[in-house]
Amino acid sequence: MKHKALIGFEIDEYPEIRIFQDYFDCDFCEYSEDYFIKNISKYTILVPHLYINHNAKLIDKAVNLKYIFTPSTGTNHLNVTAIKKNNIKFSCLSDDADFIKEISSTAELAWLLILAANRKILPLTNRVLSDRSWKNNDIRGSQLKNKTIGIIGFGRLGKMIYKYARSFDMNIIIYDNDKSSLIGFEKHETDFNNLIKQSDIITLHPKLNETSFEMINKSALDKMKDGVVIVNTSRGDVINSHDLLDSLKSGKVGFAALDVLKNEFDSGKIPNDPLIEFALEKDNSNKILITPHAGGATLDAHDIVFKHVAKALRKQADE
Repeated sequence: MKHKALIGFEIDEYPEIRIFQDYFDCDFCEYSEDYFIKNISKYTILVPHLYINHNAKLIDKAVNLKYIFTPSTGTNHLNVTAIKKNNIKFSCLSDDADFIKEISSTAELAWLLILAANRKILPLTNRVLSDRSWKNNDIRGSQLKNKTIGIIGFGRLGKMIYKYARSFDMNIIIYDNDKSSLIGFEKHETDFNNLIKQSDIITLHPKLNETSFEMINKSALDKMKDGVVIVNTSRGDVINSHDLLDSLKSGKVGFAALDVLKNEFDSGKIPNDPLIEFALEKDNSNKILITPHAGGATLDAHDIVFKHVAKALRKQADE
């Protein structure tokens, strides 16, 4: 008998998830908390989406669940402690380092945000589409050549950003509290305080943990260069939103480009984060750019990832 699987994505939006039907009896549904609570006991396999917080209360309802594989590298939408407590085998994309090296989507979006921030893409497009004007002399950005970029977190994505920065002739400094990730890059290594003081651009790629939680806070922001650009494609909780908002309003931070925010796991709703309200004001398009956690959301990456997850789950279930 096939395992019964809940795949947390809709087929009309993600046709590539049909591959799961080759191996399991599947329901495809971008489920709500209510659906999860009422129906999860029917399933032995879960491929979760990112739009709700799978807390201990929800996981405890999964009395027959044997396998969870999240098609993401981050896991803060899942209570991993509760999953293990319930003897559910848990996997994420970070478990296979060789596989995720082939996925560059998040790093590419981070680089796009860096370029967009420095060349003031939002105000420039607004000038044409909203102002119906061709005037640009009052919306001049900066080139990247010879700027200092600080890379916080030097795993897979940090190393990709390093390569992009080299091709743009930038000065590169790196901080990671895992010294093993810096082997071969020691000449670029620095400590956290030195990085935030020296960088013209700070791009965030750490894993979310006790060390990185709100590492960008008032104390850190006050030490940064005036007009610094901050880019975050990791997790919203590495930044204290209120402190960043204050620094944007004062001009201490010149621009923030964010693909992630606090409180974003709420059924696809706009996150309850003060930076959203700031971004919604048209006059602030020269200070902030927000995208809806789209880092890994490319057609080709999803095709590769869902095939990988389906085959890995089949292998686990056959063991």
